[in-house]
Amino acid sequence: IASLPADQYETYSDATNFTPVGFLENAITYIGFKQGTWDEENGEVLPDPERVTSNKALRQAMAYAIDNNAIATQFYYGLRQNANSHITPNFTEYHNTEQEGYTFDPERSQQLLADAGFVDTDGDGFVEDPNGEPFTLGFASMSGGETAEPIAQYYIQSWQQVGINVELVDGQLMEFNSFYERLESDDPAIDVFQAAFGVGGDPNPSGLYGRSASFNYTRWATEEHDELLAAIESEESFDEEFRQQAFYDWQTYMIEEVPTIPTLFRYTLTAVNNRVSQWDTE
Repeated sequence: IASLPADQYETYSDATNFTPVGFLENAITYIGFKQGTWDEENGEVLPDPERVTSNKALRQAMAYAIDNNAIATQFYYGLRQNANSHITPNFTEYHNTEQEGYTFDPERSQQLLADAGFVDTDGDGFVEDPNGEPFTLGFASMSGGETAEPIAQYYIQSWQQVGINVELVDGQLMEFNSFYERLESDDPAIDVFQAAFGVGGDPNPSGLYGRSASFNYTRWATEEHDELLAAIESEESFDEEFRQQAFYDWQTYMIEEVPTIPTLFRYTLTAVNNRVSQWDTE
């Protein structure tokens, strides 16, 4: 019995001495937007409305510019799927299966940019911000595996094709420890980043997205978001119907505000030798 890398599926798909067994992992891959810093003294995030990534229209445009279904198919052989929510499907009572996430729509992306005042005024192929100032977003992503580099380049090219100038921070992928060290310290070179996290047995998002959560790497917070998280944690939430609706309301708000783009849900594969019997993924 051994774990199998999804991005190398074609190398073992024809194996005859074992059977690949898969299940939907309780994890999510996402793209985040740095929108502030961490206030160590007060133990909470400090949003910066002046950062270009604090513009919701820009974030939405970047979400519509990428085709996660294509990534799931071409890089992961269908073993990952476009994420429609910030809650993983494993939480069947709280994941809203009917919620419409972001799908590939470059025309809508460009229209969102234009409506928000992101216009190419100097003819270089990239839009300026609503104040007419040029900008380049630094994109941070981790090294590791055969697909890390091409996926990062795909995202950058997709954003550039709709007129958003994005470049890899330092011109290369980052080592795991360096990536998180710079992310946690709010390195000003990082505007956009790709990361992932596993979810425990409690889907409560406060520990990852709350105002006082150090893992809120985007450093994004709003009063309305505070209220939605408070509803999830309230005494009323002991009522299952109220709790489900609270999670649905939170998911809707997160897709609208998109401080992070949920990109992929993923399957974990395990090779089980044909000599093994009674194996169960649970």
